[in-house]
Amino acid sequence: MKEILKVKDTWAPIWIVSLLMLCMTSIYLPVFGGPSQRLTNFPLIIVDEDTGTSSFSTAKDIVKNLIQTQNGHTFQWRIVSSKEAALKELKDNQAYGALIIPSNYSQGITYLHDALISGKTEGKAILLEVLINEGGGQSTTAIATKALEAVATAASSNINQQLQKELIKNDILLSPKIAHLMDNPIQYKITNVLGLPENSNKGMTPFIIILITSISGLMGVNMVNGYVKNIVATLRNKEHLISNTKVLITELLLGVILSAIVAFILQLAVFIFFGSSHSTSIWLILLFTFLCCMTMYFQFKLIGLFLGRWGILVMFPLNIMGIFSSGGAVPITTLPFIHRFFSTILPTRYMVDGMRVLLYYGGKMQAGFGAALLVITIFFIIFFGSCVVINYSTYRKEHV
Repeated sequence: MKEILKVKDTWAPIWIVSLLMLCMTSIYLPVFGGPSQRLTNFPLIIVDEDTGTSSFSTAKDIVKNLIQTQNGHTFQWRIVSSKEAALKELKDNQAYGALIIPSNYSQGITYLHDALISGKTEGKAILLEVLINEGGGQSTTAIATKALEAVATAASSNINQQLQKELIKNDILLSPKIAHLMDNPIQYKITNVLGLPENSNKGMTPFIIILITSISGLMGVNMVNGYVKNIVATLRNKEHLISNTKVLITELLLGVILSAIVAFILQLAVFIFFGSSHSTSIWLILLFTFLCCMTMYFQFKLIGLFLGRWGILVMFPLNIMGIFSSGGAVPITTLPFIHRFFSTILPTRYMVDGMRVLLYYGGKMQAGFGAALLVITIFFIIFFGSCVVINYSTYRKEHV
């Protein structure tokens, strides 16, 4: 053993893997620093339906305060004309949440103000509505809910402070029946617009499906390559003439078969066994999953053809990078720049987007499925086409 350890090449894998882990740590560690530190252009909607006027407070005060306090980068606020328009955008996956200010907002504020000042015993809080697009996943839903709740709470606190000043100035004491409204003059209710059932895995099912396709592609390429090489070596020892072209064709064919099996098993497990919800046909989801599986397989196969046995050193971190930057577990808008960059050049992000639309948004093209399908198809053509070109080049060399 001492003789083996004295050989410098023995230590090469140790140093290479250690260096690789150091690089991965420097890239991925910022993810655990908290998403709010990197939140960028997180899309939210505000709807001002208030038709009344008030000298005390109006819905425009909420909008004005929102524009003044947000930095223009953390959240991307859009003002739309009506609740119906907001619902359409949320159901088309164009935003993660919306705050609806009702048409009687100013009137309600005025009525509450007058009730408190005049000493009446009747009054009610003003109700805002928070709409949440829960299909974006657990983290996205939490961020949107927290942000919109903060806006509603800030508006309520502002009204509370103004009322307290006026009551103190006029030396007015409130009856117990109405005093509780001082603490929360503005309240809100939260509505999940997609109405996803409990078995939707909190919007994480698309990410889990693509995660499995990505891992199966990485493992499949290396296992198929290893087993085929061993079989070919055995056959060649028995003087069977097998060309490298036939070996590569076999590996590509096994990749297609593996992709089909993985896609089929995923449908059985996710939708039949676990009964996860979906808004489109299982057959359409199956075909899309099959396309994703093949794309991931041929991506890693292409890397293996270029780098040989060193390919795993690129495949592994590339797979992890694709998973982190997919936007499945953590919204892309909360990721560091390096992950947002890789999300545009790796197929995983578009696979999650497409699967999410199929499961939660009815497979609508305007919700992102058209763009996702186009990009993934281009990736597949590039990866598969490159493998075919390399195979053809090998064939020509063998027949020169």
